[in-house]
Amino acid sequence: MRATRTCLLLLFIFTCTEAQSEFIIKSVTLFVHPAKEVERGTNLTLTCNAQVSHTGGRLPQYTYIFYKNFDPKVLHMEKMDAVEQMNFSIPNARAFDSGTYRCEVVIEQQNSMSQTESVKVKGLQVPELTVDKQRVSEGETVSATCSAQEEKGVLQFSFKDGTNEMHRESSESGHVVTVFPLRSARIARLSCLYFTDRLESNVSNVVTVEVQELDIRPTITFQPSTEVIEGDTVQIFCRVDSKFQNSTFLLRLIKGKDLLKPDMKNTHYSKVVQAVDTGEYECSTTMNGITKTDAQNLTVKELFSKPILTITPVGVFEGQPFTVRCKSSEFASERISWDNVKYSVLKNGQPVTLGAFNGEYNATASTQTNGNYTCKAQASNIFKWSRQQIFTAKMLVSRPVIEVVDKVVLDRPFKIHCHSEYGSFPINYTLIRNQKPLNQILSQHEHDHAVFSAVISTKEEIHDYRCIAQNSQNNPPLMSDALSAPVIVPVKKVSLEVLPRPDQVIEGTDVYLICNAGIGTPPISFNWYRLGSNSTLMSQTVQVNNSAHKLPTVSSKDSGTYYCEAFNNGIEHSQSDKVTFTVRMAHWKIGIIASVCLLLLTLSVVFLIKYRSKRGKRETAAQLSVKPASPKSDDAIISHP
Repeated sequence: MRATRTCLLLLFIFTCTEAQSEFIIKSVTLFVHPAKEVERGTNLTLTCNAQVSHTGGRLPQYTYIFYKNFDPKVLHMEKMDAVEQMNFSIPNARAFDSGTYRCEVVIEQQNSMSQTESVKVKGLQVPELTVDKQRVSEGETVSATCSAQEEKGVLQFSFKDGTNEMHRESSESGHVVTVFPLRSARIARLSCLYFTDRLESNVSNVVTVEVQELDIRPTITFQPSTEVIEGDTVQIFCRVDSKFQNSTFLLRLIKGKDLLKPDMKNTHYSKVVQAVDTGEYECSTTMNGITKTDAQNLTVKELFSKPILTITPVGVFEGQPFTVRCKSSEFASERISWDNVKYSVLKNGQPVTLGAFNGEYNATASTQTNGNYTCKAQASNIFKWSRQQIFTAKMLVSRPVIEVVDKVVLDRPFKIHCHSEYGSFPINYTLIRNQKPLNQILSQHEHDHAVFSAVISTKEEIHDYRCIAQNSQNNPPLMSDALSAPVIVPVKKVSLEVLPRPDQVIEGTDVYLICNAGIGTPPISFNWYRLGSNSTLMSQTVQVNNSAHKLPTVSSKDSGTYYCEAFNNGIEHSQSDKVTFTVRMAHWKIGIIASVCLLLLTLSVVFLIKYRSKRGKRETAAQLSVKPASPKSDDAIISHP
C-alpha cells in the first residue's frame, strides 16, 4: 500500500514538471511601421522580432530593449513569456521622434542586437507668438510668449524684432515667455521660431507693437556766451522739461570722452576756461534705458598764444654767446596788451631770469649753461608753457693724435688713425704729407673712426705724415705731431756661410752654418735646412742680423747640401743659396793608415827579400849537388861537338 502511494506521487511530479529547454538566439530584426519616413502626427510602431531555436520544453522570459541614437540609456524595456516579437508604439510622432533606433533581446545569459533603422518625421508645428501689449513708450518692456505645444523634447526658441534676434532660450515645456525692452520709436515687428535636432521651424505669426517716442529732451545752455576768451568763467546748464522732474532719470554733462559731471539734475557746471576747453559739450539724459542728448559748441579764444622758445645761433661752441627768446605771437587786444604778458625762462625747471624780463635772455655757452630750457608766459592768471628745448654747448676739438693702426712695413700699405680726445661731432679730419692734404674723413660720432691708408718706401718717410682736425668754421684747425712708429724693413739678401770652408771640413770637428740677413729689421727668425730632409734642422729668433747653427763633431753622414731662410715681421721669407760640403777623414786617421801601409809595404819587402834569399840558397845547393867533379888541371877536357 505504501509502495503504491510513492509510485503515484512520482508519477504526479513527473507529469506536472516539464524539463528546462535548451535554446539559442539566431537573429533579432527591427521593423518600422508604417514607414521609415512619415509626416508629423503619424502613429509609429517599432516591432522587434526574435528568431530563437530551442529543444522544446519550458522557455525562460524574453526581455526586449529599445535604444535611440546609440544612447546607452534605455528608451523602452519589457519582459514577456517566450513571445518572439514585441511592439513599441510612438503615437502622434513629432520631429523629436526622428532618429536611429535598434532593439536588443536578452534571454537569460544570451543577448543579441538588431540592425539599426533610421526614422524621419517630417514637418514641425508653426510656433505661435503672443504679447501682453501692442503699444508702449520707448524703453518700456514687452512680455512675449512663443509656443509650440504639439512638439516634444527640448526646443530652442528664438525671438526676433525684424531681423534682429532679441532673445534665445531652451525649454522642454513647448513654450518660452520672455521680457525685453523696445528702445526706439517705430513700429516693431516681432516674431519667433524654434530649433530641434538640427531642424528649424517656420517663422511664427508677426505681431506689431507701436513704440511711441519718449518726449523727454535735455537742453544745454552757456553763460555768458558760447564764445568767450581765456580767463572767463563759463557756466553750463543742463535741463529737462519740468514735467519730468519727479521722474527717475539721469542727467550728465559730457565733453568728448570726458564725463565732466555725472549728475546735473539740480546743479550746473562752472569753470575758468582756457583755449583747450574749446569743443562740443553734450547734455545726456537717460530714462527707461533710452538716452537723449543735446549738444553745443563752446569757442574759447586765446588770451595770448602759446609762447615759442628759440635758442640762437644753432651749434654754439663753448665760450660763444647765445640768446634764448620767449615770445607769444598773438594776444586778445580787447582784453590785454603786449605789456601784460610776462615771461620767464627756466633751465631744468629752475628759473634763470628774475624780476622784469622782456622775453630775451643772453648768456655765454659753457658746461654750466647746458640743460633743458622752457619758457612760461603769464597774463591774468593764465599760464602757458613753451615746448622744451635741450641746449648743449658744443666743445671745440682738441689737438689730434696720429698713430698707426698696425705694424708698418716698407713698400706695403698700412693704416693711420687720426683722433681727438674730445670735441663735438661732426669732426673733419685731414691727412697731410709734407704739408700737402691727401684725404679727408668726416667723423659723425665716436665710433666713426678716421682711418687713412698710406705707403712708405724708406724708414724716414714715416715722419712726413700729420693730420689736422676741425669742427668749427670759426676756429682754425689743429695739427697733430709728426707720425712716429717703428718701421719694419723686410728681410732680403740672405746668405749661408760654412765655417770652416766647405773644402776644409774634417771629420770630428765642429761645423758652423752661419745665416746672414743683409737687409732686415730685427727681431729676425732663422731656419736651417738640409736638402732631402723634410724637417727643419733648427729655428731661432734673434735681435741681430745673423745667427749660426752648430753641427758638432761631424762625420761623413753630415755631408750634404744645406741652406737657410730668414724672415721678420715683414712676413716675407728670404732663402739663401745652397752650400754643399763633404766631410773629409781626420789627419791622424790618414797617418795611421799611411803608417800601416808603410809597415805593410816594408814587411812585404822584407818578406820578399827573405823569400828570394832562401830560394837562391836552395837553387845553389841543388846546383852543387848535381855538378860533376872538376877535372884536374892535367886532365884533358874533352868537348863533344
